[in-house]
Amino acid sequence: MKILVIRIGRVGDIVMVTPALQAIIETYSDAEVHVLTSPDGQRVLKGYAPQVSKLIVHDRKSPLAFYHVKKTEEALHHENYDKVFCFELNPRFSDLSKRLTDNNFCIDDSNESAHYSRRCLDAVARSVAGELKDYWITLPVHDESRIKARAILAEEGITDETFVVGLHPTYSGLKKMTWRRTNSAGRLWPAESFAELAKLIAAYGKERGINIRIVMDLMPDEVETGENIVRMSNGAATMLVPPLDFERYKATLERMDVLVVSNTGPMHLGGAVGTHVVAFFGDVPPSDSAAYVAEGQNVNIVAASKEVADITPQEAFEACQSFFPK
Repeated sequence: MKILVIRIGRVGDIVMVTPALQAIIETYSDAEVHVLTSPDGQRVLKGYAPQVSKLIVHDRKSPLAFYHVKKTEEALHHENYDKVFCFELNPRFSDLSKRLTDNNFCIDDSNESAHYSRRCLDAVARSVAGELKDYWITLPVHDESRIKARAILAEEGITDETFVVGLHPTYSGLKKMTWRRTNSAGRLWPAESFAELAKLIAAYGKERGINIRIVMDLMPDEVETGENIVRMSNGAATMLVPPLDFERYKATLERMDVLVVSNTGPMHLGGAVGTHVVAFFGDVPPSDSAAYVAEGQNVNIVAASKEVADITPQEAFEACQSFFPK
């Protein structure tokens, strides 16, 4: 059997389909699985599972994207897929899945109140005409990447015994031009608030004699934000800007004991590698897009009625506290 999964999107979008992807792999254990995805999807799903034998990349940002879809469709027809699962929200791709085979299963757009990951799982359930157990987001982390992550942390005096709190103060939409940014108020917690939170966490560790370190693992274009947080926190936060390496980044998130982040890709990555996550939500309901983990597991959500800036450092600190050493 040969199966195609379709999901074009950013890092968080791809992580949210991993429960359904795992369900497909287990339900159709003898199948060869291909995934039509984005460059971000290629990074996230590389080495995900042996059954995922091909990642077909579509770059929707390319000026030739429409032409590439046409060429890709021709190649996909030659694969003769037995089943196609379309988790992409763009109707162009659900139409594509229907042209590839009558045996296609698309995400249900009519039930928008349900979590996106659950809706993907429901599409898989329809393919077997029965109940399907719940699966949760998950990503593999490799030992060689763990070694790289620990080496970078060791340069800052962080050992395996250190309690590590990670801060992620940006989101991917900030890289867009100002007029193309969407939902900044619903995702961007102020640098001043991150700095105050870092000071609260550092004081907590000092009072209780706990070796707590607060780190930010940032990309080069996030350095200015990181420097501001380091300065405003009086050095309570440490900024890391290691060479770009997605596998190493996953391992660094896994090493963190707590990750504090708004509703963006690293929130899902943290949940998928088992890290405790404190996630900020503004006007986007967490019921649709929070990290999809088992209830009561490793995610605490702090929600504002509209803007995440309304969340206070004290509220964030209290959400972190349940994960701290006693």
